[in-house]
Amino acid sequence: MSTEPIHNLAPAPGEQPSPGVPLRLRLAETLVAVGVVVLGLVILVETQDIRVPRALTVVGPRNVPVIVGVSLVLIGIWYAVDVLMGQTAIPSGDSEDADPTLPADWGVLAQLAVVMALYAILMEPAGFVLASAMLFVGTAFAMGSRHIPRDVIIGLVLAVATWLVFDRWLGIRLPPGVLEGMA
Repeated sequence: MSTEPIHNLAPAPGEQPSPGVPLRLRLAETLVAVGVVVLGLVILVETQDIRVPRALTVVGPRNVPVIVGVSLVLIGIWYAVDVLMGQTAIPSGDSEDADPTLPADWGVLAQLAVVMALYAILMEPAGFVLASAMLFVGTAFAMGSRHIPRDVIIGLVLAVATWLVFDRWLGIRLPPGVLEGMA
């Protein structure tokens, strides 16, 4: 744990942003905020196309997407206000465990894209549990883990727990795949 003091590099509300904050950084953060608001609005608009049976008048399939959409809109507006008031996220050594000066690791991104594509392809034939366990193992491997047996166990436990919550508790059927008839 670091004993160095933590400095708030963003100006207090009402203060002008420090001259060290480049305009392109403020513009980029403003565009991110606008993007979050737009994403929330798209979710809210698209949610209206979800058909809700009359029997589900209290809790239906629109509830979670509406909560997510409204939350994204509110967070995006909050972020935009912070940026416009000068509260930019100035990169510092204490802010994260990544070096923004290094280039993107396109190999890892490509591996993650392949794993996601395999997940989509395997969902129906293999089933939710096996496809999700493969997704966990593949993602962990792409991110640098080489403990395959441990990752397989963790992936299976998480996938089975998720399947139980959706299938048994919420009544939402997920593709059983090769495990059909076992549960």
